[in-house]
Amino acid sequence: MKSKFATFVSYIFPFLLVITLIIAINNIIELIMLAVVPCIIWLISAKLSGQNWDIEDRNHRLIPLIILTIYGVVISFIFNDLFSKAFLINIIFILIITLFWKISMHCYGLSTLIMLLMYLLKYTNNNYYLIISLIISYSVFLILTIWSRLYLKKHTVLQVVIGTFSGFLVNLIMLKFV
Repeated sequence: MKSKFATFVSYIFPFLLVITLIIAINNIIELIMLAVVPCIIWLISAKLSGQNWDIEDRNHRLIPLIILTIYGVVISFIFNDLFSKAFLINIIFILIITLFWKISMHCYGLSTLIMLLMYLLKYTNNNYYLIISLIISYSVFLILTIWSRLYLKKHTVLQVVIGTFSGFLVNLIMLKFV
């Protein structure tokens, strides 16, 4: 039962990404380009390399991350906004780390979403309570994700801790300067 729950928690992350971007982005084309297309690229890369969707082998993560970096450069020129720049900066950071070490991209991504929602709080009047609710929910889900990645033995404690804190830190710095 625990194993099924941990697997379920691990599979939920892409849906949380889409929910957050729907709230943040009013442009359906940009939403598709920043959420759906990268997931498709990742899944195709995983399939071609014989990996499951979360690509456990660090070396097999490099090719899709390089493809996503190139894609991110193109997307950031097309949309030239905070979300496309954030996508590119985060993919580049993850690629650089992955060249040397494996971190939990689930935890990195969730902490990134929490930072994005915290940033959006400054600019919203209508969705204030929704965003606060999502920040709290995602924080609880981040704790569950940390547990699930450790329980499923996908990562070490250090990999989930570094993934989580680097997601917060990179995005905090980025949001201050972009």
